[in-house]
Amino acid sequence: MYAGKKVLAVIPARGGSKGLPGKNIKMLNGKPLIAWSIELAKQCAYIDRIVVSTDDDEIAAVASSWGADIPFKRPAALASDTSPTIDALRHCINTLDETFDSLVLLQATSPLRTLQTLNACIETSIHADQTVISVSESKKPIEWMFYRHDNGFNYVLDGIHTPTRRQDCKPAFYVDGNVYCVPVEQLLTGNEIFDEDSLTVVSQPNEAVDIDTIDDFEYCEYLLKGKT
Repeated sequence: MYAGKKVLAVIPARGGSKGLPGKNIKMLNGKPLIAWSIELAKQCAYIDRIVVSTDDDEIAAVASSWGADIPFKRPAALASDTSPTIDALRHCINTLDETFDSLVLLQATSPLRTLQTLNACIETSIHADQTVISVSESKKPIEWMFYRHDNGFNYVLDGIHTPTRRQDCKPAFYVDGNVYCVPVEQLLTGNEIFDEDSLTVVSQPNEAVDIDTIDDFEYCEYLLKGKT
């Protein structure tokens, strides 16, 4: 609980990943991938309950062994490749036997997020009563990015002056997937988890690794081994 608000952490982890089969329970530097998110949530003093939403019995067993609650099995209709995450979150809220003021979405595929970023997102969201998402600064300026075509390319920011020096470019950020903190009422009534009115917290360097492929996994493992 934080500032009198009950906080629910939800870790969606469906089975059937195609990019990296079995990734949610694949061993990463000595423990299952999903365990990294569960353990961080357990370290957060603001979080009152940690729920893993999954359709997979093996993921459920592993998540439970690491201390997460598995109060239901996610319906297959909410666990396909095209199922929106917001629908799984709403199902979780509506299925639980207690109510919460704030929901923190922690993707199992973001194992490098820090307690500092998690706490900052929750604090900012609850004080502002707004959705807060973690973001990371792009390593390359958006002014340098372009779309290729058969006859050359077009800059993404077409029609404006394109600086050639990095220091003349405006910092650009992207949604890194580490943390989404949303007031429950907004989640139940809105159309998206976040929008352009959402507030942001900047993640620490090398914190934003979203595991989708074996290359992502091996890079993450390399970073983790460098910390030990």
